[in-house]
Amino acid sequence: MQIYRRVARHDLDQGARRALARHIRGLAEQGVHDPGRLTVCGLSYLRKLDRQRGRERS
Repeated sequence: MQIYRRVARHDLDQGARRALARHIRGLAEQGVHDPGRLTVCGLSYLRKLDRQRGRERS
């Protein structure tokens, strides 16, 4: 979340935090356990959420 905060220049709201936790848990259940891979997947997921929320606001 610190990496995301620096790149996106804003914090995550509670909904985004919960969605990220579910996403990471799902990846772990699928067998992804490498911390680096989980970080990259989590950041990609957050960027996708940002884009979706940006469209909803437009």
